[in-house]
Amino acid sequence: MMNMKRILVVDDEQLLLQGFDKALRTDATKVTTVETGEAALSEIASSHFHLCFLDVFLPGMDGTEVLKKIKAMSPKTKVIMMTAGIINDAMTETIEKNAHMFITKPFDLLQVKMLAKSVIEEPEP
Repeated sequence: MMNMKRILVVDDEQLLLQGFDKALRTDATKVTTVETGEAALSEIASSHFHLCFLDVFLPGMDGTEVLKKIKAMSPKTKVIMMTAGIINDAMTETIEKNAHMFITKPFDLLQVKMLAKSVIEEPEP
């Protein structure tokens, strides 16, 4: 259990959360899924996560605000931002400054699985 990697997935689409959970959960990986930024911050406050997949557009607090708060609370958590929507210049700047990576929807869950594995295995900065 000591080497268990923890992944947080934040998205308001239930089917996407289920897909991520199924694709990323292994004996060595624990996946937590939440639908809001507020729930994500609550999870980050109570546990360390190695990786977070975070949607840009969420109900309530938007993903870029959540990103800034995650990086302040848990600087070692690598955050991969994701969206199917159009992002403005301010969002782009925040993502470039704070996120580990940015991916666009739709994506193949096999690619997401390989991406998660490679990011988790990167050495800590």
